[in-house]
Amino acid sequence: MPTPEEAEELELPAGEPVMILHRTTRTADGQPVEFARGVHAASRFSWTYTFQIPD
Repeated sequence: MPTPEEAEELELPAGEPVMILHRTTRTADGQPVEFARGVHAASRFSWTYTFQIPD
């Protein structure tokens, strides 16, 4: 559930949940170069990911 500040910023109705996405981007050798935290109204977003699975 969102914090009061998140609910106000996202203009959420009472009881609306959020999705929190944490992402770390790394270089090929594993060095982190970016970290992001996104808070999204759960009813407004959907995510699709495609991963290649090694043989």
